[in-house]
Amino acid sequence: MEFDIVKTVNNYDDAINFIEKVSFKSGIYFLDIEIGKKLYEKNGLDLAEIIKKRDKNAQLIFITSHQDMAFLTFKRKLGAVDFIIKNGNVGDLQKDVNYALQSATKAISNADFIKKNTFSYKFGQEVRNINLGDVIYITTTSVGHKLKLIKTTGWGYFIGNLKEIPEKYGSLVQISQSCVINPENVDRVNFREKKIGFVNGESQYYSVRNTHKMHKLFKNKF
Repeated sequence: MEFDIVKTVNNYDDAINFIEKVSFKSGIYFLDIEIGKKLYEKNGLDLAEIIKKRDKNAQLIFITSHQDMAFLTFKRKLGAVDFIIKNGNVGDLQKDVNYALQSATKAISNADFIKKNTFSYKFGQEVRNINLGDVIYITTTSVGHKLKLIKTTGWGYFIGNLKEIPEKYGSLVQISQSCVINPENVDRVNFREKKIGFVNGESQYYSVRNTHKMHKLFKNKF
């Protein structure tokens, strides 16, 4: 596995100046706790808190010469991937770095998998997350931007733009101006009537302009 080293710094101020100018997602950060001169003022732990605010899925790997400082990362709830102690042995350091990188990349992959398979929508002031596989279809309503979500576990309403949903969730397909479906929850298609049936017994019609797309999508399934 290859990695790009985006930036290296040896003091807190340079690190902050760089972080404030760029934007990363799921970055891996090696942070020396003693990057600042004083442990409780502008050190690697403070840097980690700022990074976490800017990169929600940041993978933090702390490095220090003092093993007793490990508890500080837990006390400040920074969610570090690993904690490497510098003992002067290059071989040990290499093994620790390799292990930390493996753990970080695995965590990133798991987070990406969860995000890819999660459907998020806003219900009032609350953001709800459900398994994307539980989405059956989404339709427009008589109220502008108010959408109805049909799930395997029921239904609900949320505010959104129907056209933007397939752009954000590649596995969902728009079949008409008023409906987006999850093909995985389709159990029958009537090509003559241009009618799609779902696992919950309900059905929706697809538009004439989507006829070719529906044949291509379902011709080998039904």
